[in-house]
Amino acid sequence: MEEPTVTVDLAALRHNLGVLRDRLRPGVRLMAALKADAYGHGAEVLGPALERAGADAFGVATAAEALALRAHGVTRPILVLGPLRGCLREVLAADVELTVTDTASLTAIETAGAAASARVHLKVDTGMGRLGAAPEQALALAQALARSRSAELAAVWTHLACADEPDALLPDGLTARQLERFEATLATLRRAGIEVPLAHAANSAATLWLPRAHYDLVRPGLALYGHHATPAAQALLPAEVRALRPVATLRAPVTFVKRVARGASVSYGATWRAPRDTEIATVRLGYADGYPRAAGNRAEALVHGVRVPVVGRVCMDQLMLDVGALAGSVALGDAVTMLGPDGPSAAALAARLGTVSYELLTNLNAPRLARVYVDGPAAVSG
Repeated sequence: MEEPTVTVDLAALRHNLGVLRDRLRPGVRLMAALKADAYGHGAEVLGPALERAGADAFGVATAAEALALRAHGVTRPILVLGPLRGCLREVLAADVELTVTDTASLTAIETAGAAASARVHLKVDTGMGRLGAAPEQALALAQALARSRSAELAAVWTHLACADEPDALLPDGLTARQLERFEATLATLRRAGIEVPLAHAANSAATLWLPRAHYDLVRPGLALYGHHATPAAQALLPAEVRALRPVATLRAPVTFVKRVARGASVSYGATWRAPRDTEIATVRLGYADGYPRAAGNRAEALVHGVRVPVVGRVCMDQLMLDVGALAGSVALGDAVTMLGPDGPSAAALAARLGTVSYELLTNLNAPRLARVYVDGPAAVSG
């Protein structure tokens, strides 16, 4: 092994899609979240793979992400999850669906001069506090959509703030209150004669353990890639749910091995000193490759099946491991697993670093990381 590499397993991706499908009642559609380059896994490969595996639609964050999926052969519906101001004519020409959050986002669509009417999803802010019309404003916005010649209502949706927290199971928690507000909004629209073709609210966590939130469509992201937001979130799963499989594995090569004496320091700032005579392996991976600098003295790696600590500060291009437990058996070029199903988990590392697994995974699209796609034992191009 010569360079840090992310290996992406399409068989694991299909398995996770199946796990999520198993949680749905018949007829509920599934929108796969592919924003941020499929959470760092490579949307241009995973989009077509998920379409072949039966995903009904795709969610992205930007116009560029939507257009890239179309360029790589994705034909099913694509929704841009935030409001757009630019690129509207190009996006609508590619049959991409848009989010409307307020009158300004609707006006932008109406003034874009697109040849075709836009299919739009009206976003309602039920408690996330980020984007969307307040519930009491949703009817007026839906009525404006009904009058518009440039847009048609395809769906009404919201986003859950605490679905991956124990709060999600509390009858008086924020999640329950959000769903109540959402359902009340839907009822108000329907009483006013507004047809709501689709309603959707569920992210990965709600897809897995909140069937009330499934409505007509679910929008899993993190779970598709084989992860839960936190170990606590995983503990909320019913016993009968099949285990998710991490799709990506991050490995990097050993580039140097040396003996160090007790008391010797390692890396910048001398933040780690050897507690005993030991062996240090230098690995060709650093924060310029997307591996977090904060992991120094906190993380672990897997070498020859043994967990070993990351010691000293992570450098721009390199990090160091205490491989004293494997003294004499670690050689140049040996592959070290930094994240993956056979090594440290993203959720566990994120918990140690005070961040979330999403951040670690999206870093896997760092330009210096090679990416290899496999489907079982066979490699595929990408």
